[in-house]
Amino acid sequence: MRRRIPSSSPIWTPAFEPPAPPTSARWRLTPLHPDLAEIDYDAFMSSRERLAAELDWKGWPTAGFTLEENIADLVDHYGEFERREGYAYSVLADPRCIGCVYIESWTEPDGAQLYFWLRDDALELEGEVVSGTLTWLLHGWPLARVVVAVRPWNHRGVQVLEGLGLRRCVGPEGHVGFEADQSRS
Repeated sequence: MRRRIPSSSPIWTPAFEPPAPPTSARWRLTPLHPDLAEIDYDAFMSSRERLAAELDWKGWPTAGFTLEENIADLVDHYGEFERREGYAYSVLADPRCIGCVYIESWTEPDGAQLYFWLRDDALELEGEVVSGTLTWLLHGWPLARVVVAVRPWNHRGVQVLEGLGLRRCVGPEGHVGFEADQSRS
């Protein structure tokens, strides 16, 4: 994650205004802002071992990861959001953070990559969050293609994406990709 792919798409320019994020009866997306650092930290540290194994994001989150380090990460993520270099959203089930989704540039100008994680006690919402996020991206953003990326050893994540009827495709390096088309409702 966080390897930027140059893109000429308007969503990666400062003038782009992301559409209002989706909400449901059980969760909602909101930009990942430093003000959310404590509840974000609680979410990923509560599931640290599984996330480190499934995501393999250079060991994140490490056992000694601190709240101060998380604040710095969220400042970086929000800066990327403001510059339209990447879009990180917190998944909230008020008053808790239950995970995050990350929207990154892809090899195609009208495409994007989607990464996600949820805390252990919210995994039953994983399919709903991914499906709702994909529908929002494919119908609200000027995107023709969204590739959802998971590590090949993340068998639970692969099953969730297959259960949503997503097709396997080429993913980012070291990942299995899954995609839906524009007709997704």
